[in-house]
Amino acid sequence: MKFTNTLRLEFEHVFPEESQNEVIEYLKLISKETLLNIIGFANTYPQPNFDNFASNLDIRTDIINRVIYYCRKNNIKGKPQLVSRESSLKLAEIIFSNKEVLIVGNNNPNKIDSDEINLFKSFLVINKEVNGKQKLTSSENKESRESLAQMMIAMTFSASDLGIFEDSTFEFGKLVYCAIDRFEILIEFFNSDPEYQYLTDSICSYFKVESIDELRKHVKYLFSQLLILKTKNSYKFYVKNDDDESKLFLNTLISNKIDIDDDFTILKNYPLYKIDSEIYSIIDHFFVVDKFYKSVRFILKESFNKKNNLSDKDRTFFSFFNTKFSEDFLMKKVLDKIFNRPHYVKKYQNINKPHEPDYYIRDGKAVFIFENKDVLIRKDIKSSGDIDEILNVFKDKFLETKGKPIGIGQLVNSVFQIVENNFDYDNYVNTRKNFTIYPILLVNDRILEIPGINYILNKWFLKSIKEKLKEKYNSKFIKDLTIIDIDTLIFGTNYFRKKNNNFRHFIENHLKEIITVRRPGGETLEEVEESNNKNLMKQFSPISFRLSKDKFDTNLFIEKFKEIITDYPK
Repeated sequence: MKFTNTLRLEFEHVFPEESQNEVIEYLKLISKETLLNIIGFANTYPQPNFDNFASNLDIRTDIINRVIYYCRKNNIKGKPQLVSRESSLKLAEIIFSNKEVLIVGNNNPNKIDSDEINLFKSFLVINKEVNGKQKLTSSENKESRESLAQMMIAMTFSASDLGIFEDSTFEFGKLVYCAIDRFEILIEFFNSDPEYQYLTDSICSYFKVESIDELRKHVKYLFSQLLILKTKNSYKFYVKNDDDESKLFLNTLISNKIDIDDDFTILKNYPLYKIDSEIYSIIDHFFVVDKFYKSVRFILKESFNKKNNLSDKDRTFFSFFNTKFSEDFLMKKVLDKIFNRPHYVKKYQNINKPHEPDYYIRDGKAVFIFENKDVLIRKDIKSSGDIDEILNVFKDKFLETKGKPIGIGQLVNSVFQIVENNFDYDNYVNTRKNFTIYPILLVNDRILEIPGINYILNKWFLKSIKEKLKEKYNSKFIKDLTIIDIDTLIFGTNYFRKKNNNFRHFIENHLKEIITVRRPGGETLEEVEESNNKNLMKQFSPISFRLSKDKFDTNLFIEKFKEIITDYPK
């Protein structure tokens, strides 16, 4: 991934002599076959660009010349972009929401040249809409490096759950592995208390299965097919006509009614579609996986509210889910597995005093304090492209809300108590000085693991901790803020457990990178720009980017799918 403010081509950039129409007017001119095949197109890599979109060489040459002319005239140096995964999904959404006109009643002949040029123009119109929403830097910002971090966030936040990298195969593999782990822990949670049986029943009913065990096998089999499709750069799969159980399950992921939405909400809820009675297609690989964790909570909310006679708008469920499952069950289970050595000291239980850290671990004089934040970001904010709106939500979710410190604010309080030798959850730290303290904000949504977020939130942490401690602040012992997502902890568990200091070294390496400002190298302007891009990405990258493939044992992946390899009907 490079940090470049790439130009998304718009209609007037390429066809300035033409009047632009609405997207649907161009789509009405395209054959049904082309429209059906383009829907899952966002899953393929690489995506086409302006210089290889048209099959007809004369049309392609004309388009290339038009783009080159625009770039030279406007001094645009980088290569512009035509198609992104976000624009492909917006196109799919428009096609589905106008299905009667574009699919059912479509009798257009399949003419490749006409289809391609109208599809090309459709992407140009969509790009203008996407470009128009972005506000890349905050009006309050005065520091140039901070403005670059803000720009990264604004450019990537709206599409952060679509995969950050152009070639997202490894990223997707990690997501699948962690999603299975999270889903199985969720099942354990259901089974931990007979009172939760109604939640299990609601999930089974929704997905049209007889038992939670059957659902787990269906999910694993579907995920295995997704991995195969991803490695083959494909998005269609076959289901036998007589496999009624599989079809019942898969059909719960399909809707005949799709409306346009700020954040692809309906596509996320229904991430498959049927081409015919035996062929299914993926709208988006990532959406399918997210259905079984991120979307499941809304199914559970409906059941919870019904059982407790609450209105649809009541949000009590999220407090229950975030505390009982995300914090007390999921986080604790994952971190207990990582920090399982007998010499680790954990926080005292049942103290019932304010400012209790969500998770605390001490290894000698190294202290790790975790605050868990399983938050939901409103879809209109996430898709806004407005950095001021995004930062305001971050402050409300991670710093302070209604005068009450949360997330970062809670970490600041815990650090303050340790420095003051007034910490209720480990008496030993009250008898010594100069502990090395690692404040860690644990998030549950990978949309918060994009470049720039840790850099910005660390600025807020440093400002708060310095104001709180004043002359007692010492950067040698109080480390900068680390933001880490639960999936990175799950994915790295085996590596973190191998050696006592692996987790600490992993954190140290990340913190070193986010504070290091490197001078760009190179002899030409292009080389200097390339070097600067790499340096910025090193500094602004989330910690998840720093967990390399070689840290993961592939045998663990095979183990996840062991039961369906032997048990699932062919």
